[in-house]
Amino acid sequence: EAEFWKRNEGYQTKPSDQLLQFDCGGQQWVWEVCFPTGTYGINNGNDMEFMENLLAGIEEKHIAAHSPIEQRWTASSSSLMSPAHGPPKGLFSWVGIIMYLPSEEEKQRRDITEKFKGEYCDIVRDIGHDVQSVSHWAKQEMPPTVEDQLVLKELMRLKYPVELFKSARKKYDPKNILSNGLIDAVLGKPFDQNN
Repeated sequence: EAEFWKRNEGYQTKPSDQLLQFDCGGQQWVWEVCFPTGTYGINNGNDMEFMENLLAGIEEKHIAAHSPIEQRWTASSSSLMSPAHGPPKGLFSWVGIIMYLPSEEEKQRRDITEKFKGEYCDIVRDIGHDVQSVSHWAKQEMPPTVEDQLVLKELMRLKYPVELFKSARKKYDPKNILSNGLIDAVLGKPFDQNN
């Protein structure tokens, strides 16, 4: 084994989209949420109920849901800003939905995007409300309306220690270089007292 690693050591420098990604079947929309589902010893059933409700919603709304609908489980995290933050031995379920964009035809791509961001994500959002689901940070999109932004901002405030995070941002990123419009909109800028 040591010989294998010795022969494969080294480094590469490439753009991140060439080095850090894998082929996932083409362009697609993906959204993933995380929610608590008990502990290692006692699962509260949120995970299976979520999936049953998701599948019922897909059938009811006649959504051409692409496969797979991914579901996985992780231990809780001690990181305060993790979607899976929770007590030791906590169990979290992650559910990811997907819609591929197989065509280059503009109207078809727009229709798929609208269906995904509209009805499909709305189902996940509605089901997730009861189990306190939150989005994977890398999959969170800017809400389309000011009202939706305020709803997300409140969800973030209830889930995460936003003021502590803003304080850390103020100290370690005083010029707000590591932020973007989404983070500023739902968590507030580090120097804003009213956000």
